Amino acid sequence: MNKNIYEKDYPNLVITEDTIKDIKNHSRFYMNVPIKVQMGKIYTNEEFQKRSDKILSRELPGGKKSFVLKRVFKPRNK
Repeated sequence: MNKNIYEKDYPNLVITEDTIKDIKNHSRFYMNVPIKVQMGKIYTNEEFQKRSDKILSRELPGGKKSFVLKRVFKPRNK
């Protein structure tokens, strides 16, 4: 096995409505993934981005308004 495979840059996976339809129509090709993915119950990239922004902007329990969670990972490039 090539030891540099871990360092290889892979393209970002873009999940769209078409991707979800393809997963639903060809679920037999996705046997090694969680059942929610097999059923197509996943977020598109836009839905995930909106949801994560909403969650990360919430105030922490017992905290002040100035202590808000910040995104620590880079958003994916389209």
